[in-house]
Amino acid sequence: MSDGKYKSLLFINVKNLRRDLMSSYKKIFIAILILALCKCDAFSTEKLLVVTEEWAPYVYVENQEVKGFDYEVMVAVFSSMGYAVDFKLYPWKRCIHMIEKQQADAILDISRNAERDKIIFFPDENLSDSASVFFYAKGKSYSFEKLEDLKGLKIGTMLGYNYNQEFTDADYFTKEDVTTMEQNFKKLIHGRVDLVISNRNVGLFEAKKMGVLDQIAYLAKEVSGGANYLGFSKNEKNEKLAKSFSDQLQKFKKTDVYKEILQKYGQ
Repeated sequence: MSDGKYKSLLFINVKNLRRDLMSSYKKIFIAILILALCKCDAFSTEKLLVVTEEWAPYVYVENQEVKGFDYEVMVAVFSSMGYAVDFKLYPWKRCIHMIEKQQADAILDISRNAERDKIIFFPDENLSDSASVFFYAKGKSYSFEKLEDLKGLKIGTMLGYNYNQEFTDADYFTKEDVTTMEQNFKKLIHGRVDLVISNRNVGLFEAKKMGVLDQIAYLAKEVSGGANYLGFSKNEKNEKLAKSFSDQLQKFKKTDVYKEILQKYGQ
């Protein structure tokens, strides 16, 4: 083979090698670019840890899916703000502890009082309203104008729940704590307590779920009324976040999406 042919073949091989290298570089560059974009997209939405206890129909689990009108409103508002929610259900006292120790960013459906103001940033705008009533077993009769009228009765309460100060301070009836509303209603039906104090919506939802709605009723007079909030643990970031959440929630309540969520849960 002549020197000319060797040079020609060498030129072709070098040319092909350069082309293959350029193709490989392009593939590597595209792969890196896609990876970078994916990574950027994956971390562009900040996750917030939100905790609470099941409190249907405000928030609950059905068929391994979290539901509830306050839950859906919260997720929608955070989504509009660019946040994703890492949502966990725990016993109520543990939720309060996690917020106090700043082990969670926020707690869903909490009422406001002076003690909680020490450990929680509350938005100005509340998620929903709440009314507490006394449930009783059908076949029995109770009435009251003031709490003293219930003197000597035994009343079922929930461990760790916040009740109004008058009820909390009252010592003329007995309060018995349990950890679930189901336990309270079972005690009520079997005559182990006279009354159960509960949020009206929560009590009716739980009674229907248990299949005992025809066995209980509630007194028309409300024990207390209040508001349910998304409370934020007290750190510098969350003070601003609470304000932003409040502003966005006010706007969201004016939308058709908000109305549809409430209608979905019969509110």
